[in-house]
Amino acid sequence: MSMLWFRLYVLLLSPLTWLVFVMGATIGSFLNVCIYRIPLGTFFKHHRSVCRGCAAEIPFYLNIPILSWIFLRGKARCCGMSLGLQYPLVELLTGLLFVVIYWRFPFVTLGDEGAAWDGANMLRCVHAAIFCSLLLVCSVIDMRLMIIPDVISLPMIALSPLVVYLHPDLDWPSALIGVFAGGGSLYAVAWLYWLIRREVGMGMGDVKLLAAIGGWLGYQAIVPTVFFGSLLGAIGGVLMMAASRRLTLRTAIPFGPFLALGAIIHLILGPYIQELMLRYSS
Repeated sequence: MSMLWFRLYVLLLSPLTWLVFVMGATIGSFLNVCIYRIPLGTFFKHHRSVCRGCAAEIPFYLNIPILSWIFLRGKARCCGMSLGLQYPLVELLTGLLFVVIYWRFPFVTLGDEGAAWDGANMLRCVHAAIFCSLLLVCSVIDMRLMIIPDVISLPMIALSPLVVYLHPDLDWPSALIGVFAGGGSLYAVAWLYWLIRREVGMGMGDVKLLAAIGGWLGYQAIVPTVFFGSLLGAIGGVLMMAASRRLTLRTAIPFGPFLALGAIIHLILGPYIQELMLRYSS
């Protein structure tokens, strides 16, 4: 345990960790733009960031991830509109995700002889960063509007062949089966629920999202993603019902964020979880 804490201490002191965090937080600022503009269909309307309240352009020095929100005390300087916690939280979460991804797939190591590069890990790291960023955008939009935009999930499915071509570990059969097993399994559940209850219990956005997850991670990720997603979704639903008296067992709760979290857990911790299971089962 002491060795684990020492390793964590070394990683936290590494300048590469903080560089990756700043890069992730900066990308998180762009993800906030995607989260706001994609559902409105205004992604290409403005080249610069604009205020949601008065449409005034935001100068670059007021668009610094996390710090600008703190400096402005959560209000737009131009019109005083409340900015909400989504902006700093998405930027912080993206920065932390990028750090964890880099720790999981370190592609640069600093030594006495200089920096050493690992090309395969760099591809794994870039793949995981893009994958998690897309899932984060889908999750926040789903939490806000109860939709998962097709303009994200369908291109993810279509780009699965490119992911297979570039990724050092993914193969064609795994990704192809992943797309059909991911989408097909949730579609079967949704169809069965409709036959029994005669009402929609799961949106097709979740079906397409799991198909995309299968295409980007392979069919091996489907069962862990659904397991962790369902477990976390059940816990989250109970906690939300306990916190709010308005919620009931029939209240619709977005499943996309839990699927995304399940996929990220499998991507980052999958090998460690499997190792623990093998150790305690033997």
